[in-house]
Amino acid sequence: MSDPLLVESDERLEIRSPMRPGMRVFLAVLAIFPLIAPYELLVRVEWQHYLNPFFLLAAFISAGAMGLSAFFVYAAVAGLSSEIVFDMSNSTLTHTFEAPVVRRTRRVYPLSALSALETVERDWSDSSPTYHLEVLLDDGTVIESGPSWSREDIDVIRMRIERVMASQVPS
Repeated sequence: MSDPLLVESDERLEIRSPMRPGMRVFLAVLAIFPLIAPYELLVRVEWQHYLNPFFLLAAFISAGAMGLSAFFVYAAVAGLSSEIVFDMSNSTLTHTFEAPVVRRTRRVYPLSALSALETVERDWSDSSPTYHLEVLLDDGTVIESGPSWSREDIDVIRMRIERVMASQVPS
C-alpha cells in the first residue's frame, strides 16, 4: 500500500493514490504460491480412488488455495489507482481512477458541490486500522483517497485542502 501523495501547484491540489506496478507484480507472483497445495494434494499423490474422505478433504483444501490465488490475481489486475484534483482556477473537483482491467474514468464536479472533507478510519480484524480522506458532495457522492496507515498524514492533507479552499472563498 502506498500512501496518498499531495501534489501542490499554484491553483491545483492533487491527491494521488497510485497502485504501483511493483505491487501489482508482487501480488501476481504471490498468487503462484497457494497453487502448490493443489499440485501436492491432487496431482503428485496420484490418487487411485476419488470417492474417499481423504481425497474430498484434499479437493476442498485445493479449492480454497485456488480461490486465494484467484483473489491475488484479481487484486493485481483490478487494484485501482486514483487521483483527486482540486482545481481552484476552474472551480472544479476531478476524480479519476483506473486499473489494468478498468477503463480510465474521469468525473468532474463543481467545487461548490463539496459539502465536507473527513478523515475516516477503517478497522480491520487482522491488522491496524487504515485511514483515508473522504470527500462528500451535496448529491451524496462519496469520493475516497487511497488508504494510509497514518492518521496524521491524512489529517495533514485534509487540513491543507481546507486551508486552500478557505482562502478561495470570496469575501
